[in-house]
Amino acid sequence: MMDVEKTLICCLLTSAEAPMLVASSLRKEMFEDKSLSFVYGVIMDLYNRGVRPDMMTVETEMRRQDEAQWKELNGLSFILPAMLNVRTGENVSLYADEVKRRYKLRLLGQLFVMLNFKSGQFDAVPDELIAEAEQSLMDIRRNTADGEPMQTVGELSAKAVEWHRKRMNASEDVTRILSGMEELDYVTGGLHRGEVIVLGGRPSDGKTAVALHIAVNAARAGKHVCLFSLEMSDLQLLNRILAGMTDVDADHLRISGLTQQELEMLAEAGKKLDKLPLYIDYTPCCTVGDIRAKVMLKSKAGECDLVVIDYLHLLSSVRQKNETLDQVVGRNVTALKQLSLEADCPVLLVSQMNRACETRPDKAHVPVMSDLRDSGTIEQVADCVIFVYRPEKHGIIRDERTGESLVGVGKLYIVKNRNGATGIARYRYNESYTKITNYRNTPAS
Repeated sequence: MMDVEKTLICCLLTSAEAPMLVASSLRKEMFEDKSLSFVYGVIMDLYNRGVRPDMMTVETEMRRQDEAQWKELNGLSFILPAMLNVRTGENVSLYADEVKRRYKLRLLGQLFVMLNFKSGQFDAVPDELIAEAEQSLMDIRRNTADGEPMQTVGELSAKAVEWHRKRMNASEDVTRILSGMEELDYVTGGLHRGEVIVLGGRPSDGKTAVALHIAVNAARAGKHVCLFSLEMSDLQLLNRILAGMTDVDADHLRISGLTQQELEMLAEAGKKLDKLPLYIDYTPCCTVGDIRAKVMLKSKAGECDLVVIDYLHLLSSVRQKNETLDQVVGRNVTALKQLSLEADCPVLLVSQMNRACETRPDKAHVPVMSDLRDSGTIEQVADCVIFVYRPEKHGIIRDERTGESLVGVGKLYIVKNRNGATGIARYRYNESYTKITNYRNTPAS
């Protein structure tokens, strides 16, 4: 048994994703070995503060929390032999289940020993012992269940009233973030806390441009935005932001270089970005665990109102035995949903679409939910699913109902909205797709 507990600790020190997989189901009192229980508690304390647990950070925190016990254990030296046999953390969930199973068996053993002793007393009352046994078994089940305990409707109603009271008394609406895209906010009501919003699109449809536009507008409104780019570098993202603010030719930024006048325009725009609460992280092969650590650190500092991730299918993850790509993507989406609840903020998740929409007989190629790449769990977990669609790209330059020009007009198909309406939101974009404006405005230049 001690080997399983020790191996679990080694997994948590080896894999960045492992703590996330056990955080909601395993508590330190479930460990039989008190030394390992102490180490596990330290690891999870670090993880919940957004710090990546490793040998150095855990040793330092052990000493800070209980220097006497740290000295007695000689730090983490007692698990070093076990570390040599652990290369990945892909089985950490299985080890956690075994630790929890053994914990339940110990509780049951202790209960039965106690009941056996009491039943041997001359004045024992059978009905009282049965009632005590039933209550104890219920306590074991409740205290070892995963997730939050069930609540009565009365408890929930009190929370709901208090939530609305805070919202009414707040100087601004703290429950949602406006995207800055007029028609999108009209349909969805904005981006809501604790929700995952999936923004899908085919290559060159402009999904990154839309996500970036939403991020910048939220930051301009005073919201703290954490933008994780797994594809474009921070400099590339900044060039896009500056191009959208200044109307500088995008080709000059990328290829031929700027004129003196354009350089002055960028310098002036840069001053406006000086105090913008938009934090950009460019880390290729980033994992959900890496993102969670950084988000929770910002969240605890009150500096995370919106998370934007570009994009889902570039998230790195350890692929477990016999696990399909669809299951890996689903596991990442589920973890990001949990992150949105823990950090109490919306998570805007850019996602690819598969090629099915381009092979359908429908010449318009209007996207549907199943067009999401590896769509299984995404469809279930996402609170809102939005597709970026450019009619002009498919040769459609006139609205068939109104006759209005669709040149430079994009559409957002809101095909799922768990807590609101679905529909279509329009917007305008310039030729280089670096500037997005509301549909009722004049065409973006």
